Amino acid sequence: MELENEIPPPKSANAPLSAVSALAGEVISPLKRLQHMDEDDWEEFTCELATYWKTQYLRVNRVGGAGDMGRDVIAYTPDGSWENFQCKYYSSPLNLTDVLLEIGKLCYHSHQGHFSMPAKYYFVAKSGLNGASLNALKDSNKLKAELISGWDKKCKDKITKKNSVRLEGDFLKFVEHDVDFTIFDQIPQLKLIELHKNHTPYYIRRFGASEFDRPAPATPPNDIQSNELKYIAELLKAIESIESQVNSVDDLEAFPEFLTELKSARKNFYSAESLEKFSRDSMPPDTYENLLEDCYEAISSLVLMVHNNGWDKYLAISSHVTQVSFSSHPLNLYMSIRDKKGACHQLVNKGSLKWNK
Repeated sequence: MELENEIPPPKSANAPLSAVSALAGEVISPLKRLQHMDEDDWEEFTCELATYWKTQYLRVNRVGGAGDMGRDVIAYTPDGSWENFQCKYYSSPLNLTDVLLEIGKLCYHSHQGHFSMPAKYYFVAKSGLNGASLNALKDSNKLKAELISGWDKKCKDKITKKNSVRLEGDFLKFVEHDVDFTIFDQIPQLKLIELHKNHTPYYIRRFGASEFDRPAPATPPNDIQSNELKYIAELLKAIESIESQVNSVDDLEAFPEFLTELKSARKNFYSAESLEKFSRDSMPPDTYENLLEDCYEAISSLVLMVHNNGWDKYLAISSHVTQVSFSSHPLNLYMSIRDKKGACHQLVNKGSLKWNK
């Protein structure tokens, strides 16, 4: 019997090495990162998701501490009802005993008149739910039966610290007839990651950017748009500083080299605009604003330098900015030469940069 076998080549042997992989090593999947969060990380992650929930509710509040009465994140809906997000950061999947206890707390405190029953109740668990819990949540009748039959063992002495809570009398009738057990559900781990990715600006900070693809920049429309007027006017002044016959875009028809530069400038501007949108959609707030600040710092010496005319200044700064690496900025991996030049036109639009005296 052969006990020794030659090891096969590693799967990565024939895979191309990307710049991101060379920098950071093998990409850790978001699901693995989610499962390895500690209590503090999970609380932060929940707060980040709340920024998404706020967009569809009137307001979102957190209830912390032992007196939460079975509520963690409360979301108030426009129709006057509310929904609950019950966050659990256990290292193992949420079992049925945990689920029933949380539902029991909610039912008890609602019956006591502390609040109405929510329209929806979601379990948000770092490690997900186990099979028994998932099966119970899929069948509202089974979930109700599990709560009633398991009350004495799983809930009675754990609802409050002071007294045992018996499931009998009016309270039992409330659970049997007034509680809608279809409201209870869970948000799966992959759904949590999807919501975080598509609806919050914090995804890249938490999970990295290796899986993001930046969309292709838009092609400039034939007609100059209102948001282009300022930087184009400044560029025309720079051209006029060496060619007095140029006073408008139409005048450039007689000067092909300047017309080509104008078309290039518009492509650069729209490229930078697309990078800004990508940053807003995928990066933490102010990421792109910080990039523009870095861009200005990279060219500030040339801005202050004396130039023969506006055109020379434009050429000098445009050439220099293409050599700047921006290596410490998170958008660096997504930037092109067009973005760097386009950022200068954005600085002109903002009034931070002028080509002419």
